[in-house]
Amino acid sequence: MLLISFVAALVLSLSVSAAPTEEITKRASGSGTNGSIYRYGSASACHDILRTSGACGISTFFTNIDPKKSFVAMPSDIFDKYGQAQHNTLCGKTITMKHNGVTRTAIVADRNLSNDHSIDMCLDLWQAFGGHDGDGTLIKNFSWSI
Repeated sequence: MLLISFVAALVLSLSVSAAPTEEITKRASGSGTNGSIYRYGSASACHDILRTSGACGISTFFTNIDPKKSFVAMPSDIFDKYGQAQHNTLCGKTITMKHNGVTRTAIVADRNLSNDHSIDMCLDLWQAFGGHDGDGTLIKNFSWSI
């Protein structure tokens, strides 16, 4: 009887400990986050780099994601809270970003190591939020949710 109680308690504790990670991922959000440009020029080439070479390994480990989607790199101080590489629970999730009345979505594909703690994006997203090709300044005060 003691063994059955121990096994039941173990199973319950494992299922309870797994739930918070998924719940946290569903509620991941932030405000006051900077946005930055990952690469100027062709947005599709930029997205392809994030999809194929990003920390998440989207093209290898998340083959059900449309390769024509927009992809972003999350600031490392946010990304690292959710795991490493393709095991990060933010990987492959849709992020909704808002700035000055503009809302866009993208797929989390990479980890941004820059000192400005910004969401790195390609030219299409950068321009949608008011950035200009060749303008490397930060766009401040994004809000985002996953």
